Amino acid sequence: MKTQIDEKQSYNSEKAPEFGIIDCHMHLIGPQQQFPFSTGHHDKFQPWSASQYLDHATPLGISHCVITQTPFYGVDNSNLLYALAQLSDKARGIAVVNEHLSTQAGSQLQKAGVVGANFYLFENGELDWHCVAPTNERIQSLNWQTQLQFNGREIAARHNALKALKGNIVIDHIGKFQPSVKLDDPNFKALCKLLETGRFYIKLSAPYESSDSPSPFTKDAGKLAAFLIAYYPDYLIWGSNWPHLGLQNTCDWPNPFSWLACLGQWGASTSVSEKILTTNAKALFNF
Repeated sequence: MKTQIDEKQSYNSEKAPEFGIIDCHMHLIGPQQQFPFSTGHHDKFQPWSASQYLDHATPLGISHCVITQTPFYGVDNSNLLYALAQLSDKARGIAVVNEHLSTQAGSQLQKAGVVGANFYLFENGELDWHCVAPTNERIQSLNWQTQLQFNGREIAARHNALKALKGNIVIDHIGKFQPSVKLDDPNFKALCKLLETGRFYIKLSAPYESSDSPSPFTKDAGKLAAFLIAYYPDYLIWGSNWPHLGLQNTCDWPNPFSWLACLGQWGASTSVSEKILTTNAKALFNF
């Protein structure tokens, strides 16, 4: 099974589906003086603008995107609303909210294009597991999805709690197994069982988040992705993770064309690639 990125092979954006590729995981960071980070996170990231993103996305054949609000603004989604206004109907948003989301705030976010709630469940995040279930319950009236980013090595232990969540659930970054796991790991098997419910989706994004190997990061994550492509293509979506906020050195960023080419190297046919890059996301994010 070939799992390394071939840097000489590039994805041909001219063959992209007619609707265009939907980038299901990217970030925009507005000027900090206008959109300050929460306490303890001052100068967390440099600004990244919509125009910079489009310079990256257009050559790849990306026509639409899903802006994931970074988890370091608390539950202030002003940065996300600003980003959505810039990209208009070409974008959807995933906000950071909790169970105290008011009806007025929820309506404002929904009208702006927000379709889900983001939970970054690591020690340096601002939300924890205690708020996931009540917030998941709260957002059902908005028909939002629940997006989870946590260490995939917790999936087996949390399987029942995850399965009990309502609506569509999206798990980031090929499961984000840290350290990486093999196909027979109980946590990866538990992830596959969640996919079999028909309500869980996996983002093929940020391979470096599920790989112990150095750049190009796919020695470990690629084996998981290839298995998911073979058995669960209807529940996979793709994301660039631009601008790779976890990789401060741009030299470590994956080659974007080669990253797209990985789908074929992992066994995705043209029709399966279209599902992953466009069809699944078009329905899931209500484009």
